[in-house]
Amino acid sequence: MPPTRPTLLLSVDFEDWHQLVRRRVGVEGWERPGPALARQTDALLALLDELDARATFFVLGMAARAHPELVAEVMSRGHEIGCHGDAHRPVHTQTPDEFAGDLRAAKATIEELTGQTPVGYRAPAFSITRASDWAFDVLAREGFAYDSSQHDSPAIRDHVVPAERAPHRLEKAGLWEFPIAVWRAGGVLTVPVGGASYWRLLPTSLLIRGLHRAGPFAGLYLHPNELDPEPLHAMLPADATATQKGHARLREAQRNGARRRAPGALRAIARHFDLIPYGQAHARLDGSP
Repeated sequence: MPPTRPTLLLSVDFEDWHQLVRRRVGVEGWERPGPALARQTDALLALLDELDARATFFVLGMAARAHPELVAEVMSRGHEIGCHGDAHRPVHTQTPDEFAGDLRAAKATIEELTGQTPVGYRAPAFSITRASDWAFDVLAREGFAYDSSQHDSPAIRDHVVPAERAPHRLEKAGLWEFPIAVWRAGGVLTVPVGGASYWRLLPTSLLIRGLHRAGPFAGLYLHPNELDPEPLHAMLPADATATQKGHARLREAQRNGARRRAPGALRAIARHFDLIPYGQAHARLDGSP
């Protein structure tokens, strides 16, 4: 029998990049759905089928309402549906009551579209910080069984440093935490290796080495825009200011760098690791049927 391969947890933060980048630069009408999410989703699902991999799609409520047919297609292909919140507001900018309301709005949308209640959650931009760790208690009260919002990346301000690299139970809140993969090179340097935005910075050999050292059931995450077969353009309105256009061009450059690298990197990862959804790992660890 072939040797057992290590397992990584694969996820997609399902959101409309055009909506979010337009809001980020402050143009009017940002909430209109962008033109590319269907194309991006098709490319992403085709790649996952090619790799015979299934993922957890942490679905953003406002993206789901704008693209219900895409959520249906994701579900029909056998992927798990999780929750990414509703409006993509950083958790640390909300009160506990506002956060609970955002969760309920997203859950209601997901339940209406899929007939299922999501049990897994990921915060937008990993925004459960040390100052807002009350969010884990809110998640538990709202019925979530696991979270994947802890990412020990130097790029995330005031981030919660996971108590363990491996999945572990948050005793106070009573839910499971699945940290994003990081490589502690030499026991000192923390190298994020779990997200496609970081893959463009690492040669494939170093990426694979880092993932082997990231610990059991380490987490990976992608965004649909990182699988877009076409270059990303923010498509700002004609009356956008020079500052807004400059900010958008910077965002385009960042995302297009990740977009060119992500498909090849994921194929390389799949040659070395088994890729499974978060919910499957949670069932194994929690003893769920």
